[in-house]
Amino acid sequence: MSPYEGNDRCCRGCQPYRRGCCCIGPTGATGATGPAGPQGNTGATGPAGERGSTGLAGPTGATGPTGATGPAGVTGATGATGATGATGATGPAGLVVYEGPTGPTGPTGATGATGAAGNVGPRGAVGSTGPTGPTGATGPAGETGPQGVQGIQGIQGEPGPEGPVGATGATGPTGPAGATGPTGETGPQGVQGIQGIQGEQGPAGPTGATGATGPTGPAGPAGAVGDIGPQGVQGIQGVQGEPGPAGPTGETGVTGPTGPAGPTGATGPTGETGPQGVQGVQGIQGEQGPAGAAGATGATGATGPAGEVPDDIFASFANLQMQFSPGTQIAMFPDVADPTGNITITDFTRINLTAGYYLISYEVSVIFSTANYMQVTPYYNGSPHLETGVYFATRTDGSSACGSAFLILNAPSPTEFFLTYSGSAVGREGQVTLTVLKLRRS
Repeated sequence: MSPYEGNDRCCRGCQPYRRGCCCIGPTGATGATGPAGPQGNTGATGPAGERGSTGLAGPTGATGPTGATGPAGVTGATGATGATGATGATGPAGLVVYEGPTGPTGPTGATGATGAAGNVGPRGAVGSTGPTGPTGATGPAGETGPQGVQGIQGIQGEPGPEGPVGATGATGPTGPAGATGPTGETGPQGVQGIQGIQGEQGPAGPTGATGATGPTGPAGPAGAVGDIGPQGVQGIQGVQGEPGPAGPTGETGVTGPTGPAGPTGATGPTGETGPQGVQGVQGIQGEQGPAGAAGATGATGATGPAGEVPDDIFASFANLQMQFSPGTQIAMFPDVADPTGNITITDFTRINLTAGYYLISYEVSVIFSTANYMQVTPYYNGSPHLETGVYFATRTDGSSACGSAFLILNAPSPTEFFLTYSGSAVGREGQVTLTVLKLRRS
């Protein structure tokens, strides 16, 4: 005969929540109760899903630290009542303790010596809840007894009415931004106030026009915490089934959050450890609450360092006291050279330019002994350009002739640039200066 009495299929692997299995391990020691977290807002009541089949309860794990209480989920409607199990034998009536309204907590008495635990008879049927009596003074704390059978969770009481929402004040005009002051030291965190009672949500009003954003005011103190609503009526406890044979110890389950500590009742006699009751099906998770308001916009960060500007590309050329012969190119010598190689000169007459935009300025002068004219024409992009040339005519007794010009040269591809003299006679004591600057388009 198998030691699991027909349940070895689930009990050997200790699969919880399966009918007929008994994966009950020894009860662990109860940990210290952590501080209760702040009470969250009660969510709206939603429909409850159908109750699923009841699985076996796993072994009780060690009690972890109490986390902050989240918002209450939506309370579902009560599911259909399952079929009534067979009625067990009625044991002798146990001691009925009536819980009164929560009174002020009395001073904690000194811990007395732990007395020997007596044998406790079988658990009797739970009687109806009587009127709530006043809470007695707290007696000495006895030794923690084993965890008893968990009863069915009572029906959650209806949420209290929600208070009216105050009218929103008018948004003030935005003041001018002041200079950013030095960051002060972080002050100590203030004491959190008590949370007030949440009122019912009113109907949504029409959306008004967006006003100008006013200056951010200082954070107000936290509101007072409201009174805890009355506890709902406890549901009727189901009939306890016959205990099955003890199975192997299962793995420790996930520790659930510890609820707020209730008032301390009178210490009863320690009874024998009863069988672990069947854990009910977990209720439907409540709807997520609305998102909180967006925080204030933080201060604008400091401006980053400026990007590096590349060096300009330029070169200059010149010549003086030279003779200008008609139909020849004007010779020039480098004055300021371009180290990047975008502007170079080859035979002292032709200047090589890479593709791009250039700002070019030039000036020429010459002396004629008789009446003559001077014509200087630039050559680039494979052709001469009279529209950017220089022309000057002298009197009958001769004089100096001079002129200057500025132009922007667009070279789609590398090109040669030079100046051609085409006057009516030879000019003496000629002078020329030429400046080339490559432009950045972006």
